[in-house]
Amino acid sequence: MTMKVRHLPRTALLALAATAAAPALAQGAAPGSTADEITVTGWRLRQLDVIVPTGSRLDLSIRETPATLDRIGADEMLTRGFRTVEEATGSLPGIISGGSPGDPSLFSMRGFTGEQITILHNGLYLGPANMINRPGNSFNLAGIDVLKGPGSVLYGQGAVGGAVNIVNKRPDFARNSSQALAAYGDFDTVSLGLGGNRVLSDTLAARVDASYHRSNGFVDDTGPHSFNVTGGLRYRSSSTLSVELSVDYLRDRLSTYYGTPLLPAGAATDPIPGILTSASGAMVDRRTRFVNYNVADSRANSWQVWPRLAVTWSPSDTVTLANTAYYFHADRQWINAENYTYNPGTGRIDRDRFFVFHRQDLVGDQGSATFRHHLAGLSNKLVVGFDYSHLDFVRSRGFPDGDSVDLLRPVRGSFGPLDRRVSPTRWDQIALFAEDALDLTARLKLVTGLRTERLFLTRENFNLDGSFAAGSSFRRVYKPFNWRAGLVYDLTPAVTAYASYSTGQDPVGANLFLVNAGQNFALSNSRQVEAGVKASLLGGRGSLTLAAYDIERRNILTQVAIDTVSNIGRQRSRGLELSGEARLTPHWAVTASGTYVDARYGNFVDPNYGVAASGNRPPNVPDWTANVWTSVQKIAGLPLEAGGGVKFVGERFGNTANTLVLRPYATGIVYATWALTPRLSLTGRVNNVWNKSFVQWADIYYPAQVMLGEPRRAEVSLLARF
Repeated sequence: MTMKVRHLPRTALLALAATAAAPALAQGAAPGSTADEITVTGWRLRQLDVIVPTGSRLDLSIRETPATLDRIGADEMLTRGFRTVEEATGSLPGIISGGSPGDPSLFSMRGFTGEQITILHNGLYLGPANMINRPGNSFNLAGIDVLKGPGSVLYGQGAVGGAVNIVNKRPDFARNSSQALAAYGDFDTVSLGLGGNRVLSDTLAARVDASYHRSNGFVDDTGPHSFNVTGGLRYRSSSTLSVELSVDYLRDRLSTYYGTPLLPAGAATDPIPGILTSASGAMVDRRTRFVNYNVADSRANSWQVWPRLAVTWSPSDTVTLANTAYYFHADRQWINAENYTYNPGTGRIDRDRFFVFHRQDLVGDQGSATFRHHLAGLSNKLVVGFDYSHLDFVRSRGFPDGDSVDLLRPVRGSFGPLDRRVSPTRWDQIALFAEDALDLTARLKLVTGLRTERLFLTRENFNLDGSFAAGSSFRRVYKPFNWRAGLVYDLTPAVTAYASYSTGQDPVGANLFLVNAGQNFALSNSRQVEAGVKASLLGGRGSLTLAAYDIERRNILTQVAIDTVSNIGRQRSRGLELSGEARLTPHWAVTASGTYVDARYGNFVDPNYGVAASGNRPPNVPDWTANVWTSVQKIAGLPLEAGGGVKFVGERFGNTANTLVLRPYATGIVYATWALTPRLSLTGRVNNVWNKSFVQWADIYYPAQVMLGEPRRAEVSLLARF
């Protein structure tokens, strides 16, 4: 079946973060190392025995989790110059990102994109990422965790390709510490940060981090601005009770670069070679590379506040109770010309108009009980809990008439009048979950989990005159149920093998905020089979992970044109992922990864619009990706660290018909850090060192244009730790 819909631009955003600087050379030994070893600031050894809550609520380590987990920490983000969650996440194995202000947290992972990748904040789901996500500045983050494959058993509907968990810095009782950052770079880019942790007493610790970032953007007057403050107060009355109150405040403006138009061969007098090929002969003209086609009063602004209260209590050695209550409020505005279509009849660019306002209020509570006991004489850990949220989401939007502007010297003009249609959405979601880890033997662990939930969705639509649109308004109840089971076996103390089966569910089209009355479908179903090996190498100075997976998603809709979705039977993805790290000498470290994915649509034929895509690869899914990073300290005995990295992205397609081919590309980063004092460092860095022109993403919601990657950017930064 085929149905008409009008795409509503996705409203996750590109909150460009304020961290473009490298940390100082560490002066102490790494945890678990000898006194004469040093910490490599541009790289952290993947410690397979570190607990990562993103993969399970059972306090399992990376080694014990029957799934693939990747992480990047605060120091790595600083050193490599990743200003945003998007940049940092895209550096991890097998992940690429989109970069559009209509959907800045758009990732491609294991053959899936968009809402098949769930975005979490401190382990909590705040709504569909392409509608609500504003990741904030990476200076405020402790790290980013990625769980590959279906994660619905942990986080509910939406996670098919994987889940990205953005983790804020938190107060702790380790020590007093502070950090200050100042950076300046090309495109008039400024990044500032100030934060610190204070141990106020044996029972009270506090932390506050504030960051600011602004840029003019590599396309003139499209740059982002953001101001992010995160803070927390942690009370620990004893070893059994912890209470933490935290808040996250963000005010930002996204980049307003929506892409560069595709031109026919006859109109492109200076085509950029090697970045794409098209069956129609379309190409990108170098003359339009830095032209801003948006209106002069364009906007992509928001502010949000998110307080949370988390309580953990262990009444005994065998029982732990935890509860997190939270409230999330956000207001967002997009007022832009977003589609730029070359008109061969006039030789001009035809622009649309679109605006959307959001007001979101979300109240939630998540509680769990963990039991450590023996079952039939076997060591066992069990978690049971609930997850509840109530959402009020009001979207106001409109589609005023567009205009036409000159190809090379567009008069940007103004947006025009705002005539709104209002669409309130409400949901009440209640879920029950359980996870269990049973030690069948000293070397074999069985990890299982399940989640059942009810999601009551109400959508109301109103016409321009304010009257109620009963025909497009509806109520619906979704009843997802998901589970996973995995075996983890220690082949040796250093080498662990695992195998798992997991399921996931997500909306058949875009996301729950955009389901229409005519889309009377249940959720799509997915399943994954995965097997792999995780190994510590070189006496703990290295690690290696290998994973093979097979994912199938069934009963889905996909976009085939700007106002059309079509039903397709299934999508299947199979792949391999290999990553490794090694400290080759006390001063030299290398990390590398390579991934391959074979993703294909199943039965996909749309006779109404001429799309015959059965067996085609989904858009923006590369067949190969690879990353290499190296870092060297104490060069020539000096307080100097230098390093760099290369990211390779293989061939992708820019549409479902696979007629727009995005060529492979490789970009590099180099940096050098001089420790002026033990607590103060100066860094110079160059991103996209070869000044490579490449297509970062081809968004099918904007079929007449492509998102080009940022050109070479140089910057200097000063980082103080005290």
